[in-house]
Amino acid sequence: MGRGSLDVRLQDGDEVFNRAKLLNIGYTESLKEYDYECFVFSDVDLIPMDDRNTYKCFSQPRHLSVSMDKFGFRLPYHQYFGGVSSMSKEQYLKINGFPNNYWGWGGEDDDIYNRLSSKGMSISRPSGEVGKCRMIRHDRDKQNEPNPQRFDRIAHTRETMSKDGINSLSYRVVKVEKLDLFTRITVDVGKP
Repeated sequence: MGRGSLDVRLQDGDEVFNRAKLLNIGYTESLKEYDYECFVFSDVDLIPMDDRNTYKCFSQPRHLSVSMDKFGFRLPYHQYFGGVSSMSKEQYLKINGFPNNYWGWGGEDDDIYNRLSSKGMSISRPSGEVGKCRMIRHDRDKQNEPNPQRFDRIAHTRETMSKDGINSLSYRVVKVEKLDLFTRITVDVGKP
């Protein structure tokens, strides 16, 4: 992975979870520390199983977790961009970051895929052997029920992406803790 920075974002309170908004916040907060050019976005419950899977940026956005145990070590569908991915700052800004309006579980990864493809970018991936990941087993969070609007939102990505993303991000930093190996940032992301 190389020397870098690890930021952990924690959503404050007991409101509905918003993963994509937290990823936008991580991007924004990390740039307050250093002018990074490469960003790796990872679910906290995924463990890479092969150290040849380099967590860096490429000429195209990179989907790094291509074969997870929860999917029988197969890509669940071609457009899947969930789990772990990397993008350069230029790629990220070209798609206006992640959507902020996906509250609850599901949909934001497919929205990102649509954003990337609508801007003419293709997804690069390591081989299934190199891109193996294991998921830490856990119950779904109580505030992370499936988002009933996810399919409608995914269908309208092209119309919404210019106004829903890094350019419309709003949040409040509650606490910042600089620890030896990472920075823990607790944020209030608002409500749906």
